[in-house]
Amino acid sequence: MTELRDETLLGTLETGQRTMKPNALFYLWFGSNLTVADFALGVLVESYGLTVYYTILALLIANIFGGLLVAFMSHLGPTSGMGQMEISKKSFGKGGGKIFSLLQFMNTIGWLSVNLIISSRALQFILSSQDSYSPSFLGINLLEVISLIIVMILIVVTIIFGHKSIKTFEKLMSVILGVLFVILTYSIIVSPSRYISDYTGTFSLISFASIIMLSFSYIMSWGPYAADYSRYIQKSQYSSLKAFVYTFAGTALASFLVELIGFYVGVDLGLSGIFSNHLFVPLLGGFWILGSLTLFLGGLAANSLNLYSNLMSIRSLGFKNGRNYIILAIGVLTVSMGFIFYNTFSSYFEGFLYVLDYWITPWIGVMIAEFFLVRRKESFNSNINWNPIIAYLLSIIISIPFMDTIQYYFGIHIPFYSATSGVDFSYVISFFISIILTYVFETKISGKVRQRMTQIRTVRDSGK
Repeated sequence: MTELRDETLLGTLETGQRTMKPNALFYLWFGSNLTVADFALGVLVESYGLTVYYTILALLIANIFGGLLVAFMSHLGPTSGMGQMEISKKSFGKGGGKIFSLLQFMNTIGWLSVNLIISSRALQFILSSQDSYSPSFLGINLLEVISLIIVMILIVVTIIFGHKSIKTFEKLMSVILGVLFVILTYSIIVSPSRYISDYTGTFSLISFASIIMLSFSYIMSWGPYAADYSRYIQKSQYSSLKAFVYTFAGTALASFLVELIGFYVGVDLGLSGIFSNHLFVPLLGGFWILGSLTLFLGGLAANSLNLYSNLMSIRSLGFKNGRNYIILAIGVLTVSMGFIFYNTFSSYFEGFLYVLDYWITPWIGVMIAEFFLVRRKESFNSNINWNPIIAYLLSIIISIPFMDTIQYYFGIHIPFYSATSGVDFSYVISFFISIILTYVFETKISGKVRQRMTQIRTVRDSGK
């Protein structure tokens, strides 16, 4: 295998390497969010039985605030010229930053498997002609395995020339997937069932909050990726602001629209949150293949970013050689996870989304405090900066009583599970606590310590 090309995975990019225009970020994030995961999430949301108005409001709130967090992270790219996990080391120190590089590696592997499953199931549905043809060997569905491998190979191909090929691919996907989702929307509008007009739903504060948390957890999870791509923007006076605006617009708009389409499809067909390629047969009739093709291409669009950022996190961990072998190992691991969770996707997807936020939201909180409140400009010199790490850990500990997902999925008793009716608010709490504690530790406590040390040195020097 020829060594895959990439201009620079680590280090600060020089001016000549920054060739991306700010508006390219809109296409990149818009295309990568016209995906299967958003659509499946929208279908899942339908099962909460909330009224149409409040469902739309919940999705809107979630995508606005989630999109803002991704945009804040993207803002750091043009200024530093560094990838997201390398920027993280400026706050946590080189050793401390590697902890989050490892977590990001696990995050991207999870998303690779999620999108791989949906994209592969769509391809399998096409190859099997609506599951009418399913050859097997030793009880294993051969088309399932073949589809997983084909999709993984295509994902590798999309990043073969580094960020430039990703930018081109995502721009193409913005157009193709945009057209396909317009067709899906039109099919809903002219649907003969008219089930949507009869749908009423009920208002429930718990359902409303659950949908916000679920949708927010999806879009926010792009935060650890953002600067990996915005760092290629040409540096200028307003480049960071433009990176913020275009990232927010592309991410929030696409995610909201696709989740809304998924919700309406779920309502129109009465799916009760069950996602399947079969839903395109009654929805599109003889054009059912367009629906499956949308999911198939959407998985590729999202996973090109997942794989590239996965490689960034591995390099940030210190593995700088043998990129082809690393990609091969990632491919085997992702296909294996896809095979394991292929037939239990809905529970795997929902659980993954909730647990995902436990590490990401307080990390984003620390990063926001460090770069927008403390206004860190230089890298932390020591191996570990304990201030943000302690703030990060304390924010998670404080939020543990609200981690309802732990009780729901693992049966471990959580103090406020009954009080919150199973809605997991822990990552909202950890987010704000991490901001407050990081600011206090970095400015108040450390400031006083530095002041006291300066006084001691002054007294000592004056006595000489």
